[in-house]
Amino acid sequence: MEKRRVYFLDSLRGLAATSVVITHLAGSFAGESFSKDILQSFGRSAVILFFILSGIVLSMSLQKNKKLTWTNYISFLIKRFFRIYLPFLVIVICSFILFIVMQPHFIVGLSDWFNAVGTNVSTVDLKENLLMTGNRVERVDPVIWSLIIEMRVSFIFPILYFILRKKSWRTLLMWASIAFIVGAGILYLIGQKFLIGQTVFHIGFFIPGIGVFLYQSKLKAFVLKTKAQILTISLFLYFHIMLLNIMRLENIQVVSDIFIGIGTIGILLFCYHSSQLQQELHKSLYQKLGKYSFSIYLVHCVVFIPLIHLLYPYSLDFIMIEAISIPLIYIFAVLAYKSIERPSQLLGNVTCNKIIASMVTTSNLMKRSKKIEK
Repeated sequence: MEKRRVYFLDSLRGLAATSVVITHLAGSFAGESFSKDILQSFGRSAVILFFILSGIVLSMSLQKNKKLTWTNYISFLIKRFFRIYLPFLVIVICSFILFIVMQPHFIVGLSDWFNAVGTNVSTVDLKENLLMTGNRVERVDPVIWSLIIEMRVSFIFPILYFILRKKSWRTLLMWASIAFIVGAGILYLIGQKFLIGQTVFHIGFFIPGIGVFLYQSKLKAFVLKTKAQILTISLFLYFHIMLLNIMRLENIQVVSDIFIGIGTIGILLFCYHSSQLQQELHKSLYQKLGKYSFSIYLVHCVVFIPLIHLLYPYSLDFIMIEAISIPLIYIFAVLAYKSIERPSQLLGNVTCNKIIASMVTTSNLMKRSKKIEK
């Protein structure tokens, strides 16, 4: 895979993180409005894009390995732990301490979602979050539910990739369909408990990510021939919840999620084979958004929600407070990247190298010992 393609994947991740910020700012207000109907629809689509992008990027990281061994499996898990869990750990603890100190109260006129974050937090919330149980995920930093799913899927992703990498697209479609059906069934039976149903359901989006990685070059001729149709249909599917919200029509989330996933795949295939769009996404602004996307996603709620609680007694307009919070979100995201996210990645690489070297040394000693015994 050409290096320039990594650039546009990063840029898409940055745009998705920004759309989640917009969704949560809009979702803070109680009641319905035309602007809220439009803006609040972006977040769900963005998270599905995150999962499919993860499927692509993780496949890229595994492609150099001819087979799955204990060494490359352990290496993968160590890097994922430091990539996801360590920043998650630091931000959750810092957020918990912040809310304990602030002791925020319910604000009339803002949504139940907004008021659930940080109010009356307890050590039970902290424990459940740090253990990634999937319970009480809305209490300290409400975006962590997707990171819990990312971390859980990391344990099986290498196995999935090596099973599916030589399979046909029909087989990948079948596996994804099984994940959707089983996940939806679990959600119907037990709801959101422990995020078990959500985890199984969202595995169905990592699998198309593997598929896009494996088959995008083989689909080049088809995509180039039907680019306009693919983009039109894909954008409609990706944003269809916005239209349903505007028309005040109900949607079944698991069905809508699958439609969004199909739209996301189409958009990604279009990006892969549009040099003009890749050139645009290679611009500095989009690259910076991509670079800091994980930190933007992780910290934005624990920047703007405390800020609203802090400035609320001064009778400032909520929209003005949210406008003030936007540059602060990106400032804190850059700080989080430089002080937490990037050092965690580097520490993960160093730790991984040491553990793998130790495993190799131990394995060699055992082989020598067996030879001596013989």
